[in-house]
Amino acid sequence: MKKLNQPFVNHLAITAVTLAALTACGGGGDSGSSFGGAGVGLGAPSTPVANNMDTAKNAPDDGVPTAAADATAAAVDRSAKPMELPDTVWPSNYKLWFRPDAALKTFVGRGDVEIEVLKPVDAIVVAAHNLNFAKGRTTLRKVSNPGVAIPLIPTPQTLGDFVQLRLNDGQIAKGKYLLHMEWDGKIQFSDAEYCPPAEVQRNPFCSAATGIFKVGLSTPEGVSSDAIVTQGETNYARQWFPGWDEPAFRHTFEISAEVPGDWKTVSNGAQKSAVKLPDGYQQVSFEKTPSMPMYLTFFGGGKFDILPDTFKNPLDGTDIPLRWFTPPGRSTWATFPMEWTKVAMDYYYKYTGIPLPIKKFDTIAANDSYNNKPNTGFGGMENWGAIFEFADAVLTKPGDKPTLYSVTVVTHEIAHQWFGDLVTLDWWDNVWLNESFARWFERRTTIKFHPEYYSFSDYVLDKHSVIVADLKNTAVPVQRNLNDAGSFGFISPSIFVYNKGSHVLETIQNYIGEEAMQKGLQIYLKDYAYGNVTPTRLWTSLEKASGGKKVSEIGDSFIRQTGIPLLTVDAQCAGDRTYVNITQESFPNQNLYPASTWNIPVTLAYGDAMDQRKTFVMSTNSTQLELPGCTAVLAGPTGQDYYVSNYSAQSWSDLLAKAQYFGANKPLLLNIERDAFRLLGVGRITQAQYDQIKNIVNLPAPILAKTELSQQKMVAQDAGAPEEYPHALRFQGNLKLRDNDKR
Repeated sequence: MKKLNQPFVNHLAITAVTLAALTACGGGGDSGSSFGGAGVGLGAPSTPVANNMDTAKNAPDDGVPTAAADATAAAVDRSAKPMELPDTVWPSNYKLWFRPDAALKTFVGRGDVEIEVLKPVDAIVVAAHNLNFAKGRTTLRKVSNPGVAIPLIPTPQTLGDFVQLRLNDGQIAKGKYLLHMEWDGKIQFSDAEYCPPAEVQRNPFCSAATGIFKVGLSTPEGVSSDAIVTQGETNYARQWFPGWDEPAFRHTFEISAEVPGDWKTVSNGAQKSAVKLPDGYQQVSFEKTPSMPMYLTFFGGGKFDILPDTFKNPLDGTDIPLRWFTPPGRSTWATFPMEWTKVAMDYYYKYTGIPLPIKKFDTIAANDSYNNKPNTGFGGMENWGAIFEFADAVLTKPGDKPTLYSVTVVTHEIAHQWFGDLVTLDWWDNVWLNESFARWFERRTTIKFHPEYYSFSDYVLDKHSVIVADLKNTAVPVQRNLNDAGSFGFISPSIFVYNKGSHVLETIQNYIGEEAMQKGLQIYLKDYAYGNVTPTRLWTSLEKASGGKKVSEIGDSFIRQTGIPLLTVDAQCAGDRTYVNITQESFPNQNLYPASTWNIPVTLAYGDAMDQRKTFVMSTNSTQLELPGCTAVLAGPTGQDYYVSNYSAQSWSDLLAKAQYFGANKPLLLNIERDAFRLLGVGRITQAQYDQIKNIVNLPAPILAKTELSQQKMVAQDAGAPEEYPHALRFQGNLKLRDNDKR
């Protein structure tokens, strides 16, 4: 992990005197603070407020006393720069408090943030959306002189959801500070007309499942009660609290709240206290989180039931409490997902060799499902240590069989605890580094532990669904060049960020091998833990583990381009040698910006029993090679690589004559048939050739049925049907175009 020359201490040990001087964050010490909003009833500062700029402007750089430094805190990796917020101010720890009103329509909040100003600035810039800053309640205190509160003036910028916190004169000096803010905001879904028809028509991804929003918890008998949960991805945490919500900023959070006294509450950290208040509310507080981006913060509260269990860490034998929060009367509905949680976590712990830096692991399921409300755009969210999922999709009534979606979404979100949470994308054009990995692991764990739900044959069918989408004029690269995409579902169609990216990862694993893939990902997670990742960092880690194989050239060529390569193999026997000519071209497509050449890892199967292998990287339009013996040749013997294979007429005949050697490999046979079907559709083989291929591979009836169903879904989507599991990541505002730098 790249470190700064000057280690950045990101946690400040504040003395009791300092704490007394601060406005309490968490409800303690100010009885009026529980009910305030927009500056009303929030209480007055307990220390003098500076009335001019000289104190900040002329003061020397602040330093943290040695005794005040938290030596156990790791330095935050700041080598990934923010895109929209300035990189001159960096937060290290955030103490957040909030309180919803009784009707769950609005809330008040406040925060104390430990920050470092790296050089003199005109203002501290924070992101905030639909938040009203309380008048006179935004202040700055030097760590070296916390008894003096310097007033700041919140001033919204005209473009974007950014607020400048300014002094009334001059600049804010370099140094370490304690920033205090208070605000009020809206709880989403309190207004049934949040997304009226006209807005939905303008923005199909309009949804109020952002910031703090209200859900219903319904019992099996239909008795409903209101609850609140949060959603921060991509930049919607700014509707909950002002701060630094780009993934480049990673810091710790200490969350507390005042909520109805009969609620059960949950957040990223373990709950450390719950104190009854005279008004029937309770004050709850949670332990400090690991260093993480703001979009992963979570709070949930309501009349949940809880299914508890324990996970035994296979790396050191320690126990971690597990909980599933469910609607009332439905805790037994979480029995299967709880068992699956333990199996999946055991797999990820062993695969990565890295334990999660959390004391507990919760999953929260709310079952409102937004009937008569707009689509939320997501099915689950990987909040660190507090996954959120929609109960109707994931909980299973006792006696019923879990759905495929309920199986995959659980392991998908758990995979994110490492791939997305422990290491995080640097900017949203690289969101595939989160989602492709979660999809890849979701499929592999389901195949391994629940093959009755998903097999490698299903993975082949998924690959061909991706291929069909990748040939259309709506295809986009896995790594998109984002600019002005706004909040209208910038990853749509999501099949590329999620599914195509996962098939690229599978292709790379087939090239370097499973052992090197695992070792490379362990390097990747270790080197960039609590930091940000880029494709270059991923490729470099895999190259280290694979002895320098050309992963970077391969990976970039697949994630930066649309379409899929078409390889044509012509193998001719002469004497005791087989001379193979292979050409690559772009499979016929409607791409707006079609690719022409890829760096393709090609594996050939050959030999009398087709059990010999030769692997190489093809980076030109044609290549020639020799193989021993007079042999048939097959490109892509796993059936999982992301290209389509065609053969000369003689090579097809020779290959099909060896079909008996592939009889046990149903995914490969299916891929041969699906490749042939793709080729028939663009006139590269005849109907007679396709019929011969289909008859010889002789797919079993269950696979034929799945193939037909898959084909029907693709036809339906061509006719305008929505994606089966749509994902619509939204961004508040307009996404900034990345500079042309190495990423």
